[in-house]
Amino acid sequence: MYQSKFQTSIIYLIIIGGMLISGCAEKKTDEALIQEQIEVLQTAIETHDRGLFMGVIDKEYRDQLNNTPKTLQRMLMGFFLRYKELSVYVSATQINVQQIRADADSQVVVTGGKNLIPENARHYKVHSCWKKISGDWFLSCLEWE
Repeated sequence: MYQSKFQTSIIYLIIIGGMLISGCAEKKTDEALIQEQIEVLQTAIETHDRGLFMGVIDKEYRDQLNNTPKTLQRMLMGFFLRYKELSVYVSATQINVQQIRADADSQVVVTGGKNLIPENARHYKVHSCWKKISGDWFLSCLEWE
């Protein structure tokens, strides 16, 4: 009987402690959530994970080349076949959130090669548009120069 009450008390303490910890945890800002999505895109490119990449893309996505999600997916396949090794470096990201829409400006360097040593490196100024759907941020447009 004593052990049963003790175990029950421990369970209650764990539950209450979990509630207190979750209540005290800081809610991530929209800027932080978008930055995380940018990092997901970066990881997806470097690991050649088309599914992970496309999971961040809005179904109404368009870019300056008028790519849709379907044509973007084909373009990714081409890059992944051409470049065995891809690296993406994103810096100086500035994010401006307006309720369910956001804009992000970043400096991006992409390197690629058939082996471990990069054969190509390009620098881009990237402007991305983001849309918030059911609490998650999705990439809806992309422009680069």
